[in-house]
Amino acid sequence: MNRIMDVKFWIVLGIILGLVLGFDHPDAPNMLIITLMLQMTLALQGLRFDFSDMTENRKGVLICLLLCFALNTGITLATGLLFIDDKALWYGWVMLSAVPCAISVMTTAFYLKGDMKLSMLAFSSIYVVALVVTPLLTHLLMGEAASWTKILEYVLLFVIIPVVVDIPLNRITIPPIVKIMSMNLILLCMVFISVGFRRDYILENPDVAAWLLLANMVRIFVPCYILLFLLKRIGVAKDRAVIYCAMATWRNSGLAATLCIVMFSSTYPNALLPAVLSLMVENLWFVIFQGTYDRIWDSKKEPTFS
Repeated sequence: MNRIMDVKFWIVLGIILGLVLGFDHPDAPNMLIITLMLQMTLALQGLRFDFSDMTENRKGVLICLLLCFALNTGITLATGLLFIDDKALWYGWVMLSAVPCAISVMTTAFYLKGDMKLSMLAFSSIYVVALVVTPLLTHLLMGEAASWTKILEYVLLFVIIPVVVDIPLNRITIPPIVKIMSMNLILLCMVFISVGFRRDYILENPDVAAWLLLANMVRIFVPCYILLFLLKRIGVAKDRAVIYCAMATWRNSGLAATLCIVMFSSTYPNALLPAVLSLMVENLWFVIFQGTYDRIWDSKKEPTFS
């Protein structure tokens, strides 16, 4: 039973099924965005906050914004420069750098007992900022190759529908075991669709896939663990440190892949590869991070500030 409830099992299973079975389906973009919205709906279900919460957490929210759109975006763009000679891959890196953090930061907070209120406030603020930053950044770096109105439409779609669905859903109590299993199955579907959609190219071009995989591993693991040790050293509260690490690491690779499929499937089909490989590595990071975070962090040390 413990294995069935463990999110790591479902992530690894999704990657394996995607690589073995593939998923070359014309409706993959729509299926992917549906899984993302379902994941967001469940993550937000039952969470409430008011403006006084924002006042109390404004410092933490600002830090999260900077980690998401300054540190993470900057590192992702810098990594993408390694592939700038290939227009399709460069566009993919730009899209990956421009999207906000994934709803999985809420999942991280949920599984690792992070500050749920801070994660929700920061996540909400990031998506408000993303309505401007994501279309602007893609327009500046890709010009007319990417429709900023289409990007804005998808970001809005991703936010508004889950919020509306959660209005009646918040009136009921979902048992924890049901919520956890539902999130695990949704994550399985998201990983399977994303990996399976370009499985053939990955298997036929292992050299390109390997370089993209390596680039994403350096981009994700190195900054995260440097940040983790820094936060621990300066005495940040443990439940907030996990939020900061997630914000600095987890981009919405599923949304980036969906946008690449929607806009570049006929012109630059390989543009989604950075996002697909990023999704694989981010989930691998979560598996490792979940298993090492408590061991690395000295829980006996009292925080000096939050």
